[in-house]
Amino acid sequence: MKFTDMMRITRVSALVLVLVAMMAWMTFAQPNTNNNNSARGDRGNDNRTETTRVVERDNDFDWGWLGLLGLLGLAGLIPKKRKVEVQEFHDVDQRTTNTETRP
Repeated sequence: MKFTDMMRITRVSALVLVLVAMMAWMTFAQPNTNNNNSARGDRGNDNRTETTRVVERDNDFDWGWLGLLGLLGLAGLIPKKRKVEVQEFHDVDQRTTNTETRP
């Protein structure tokens, strides 16, 4: 096994290990949604009510048009088509010999 093959396997293994660790960390970072006191440890009666209010502040601005303008701005990054020039060279020093024989 070559050294480059071993390095490639090591890099792929390290990447897989990091991805698995990140996924495990993300699952443990989820909040406990269980409202049962026994799940949190008995801390007494701390029932709270939470209210959420959705506030929409778009000020009548259509964000879709801004996104389209941004995509049009990226159009300048498209590479230009290149003209491929083919040059043919003929060897002028090429000597031809006449192999015809006449009687």
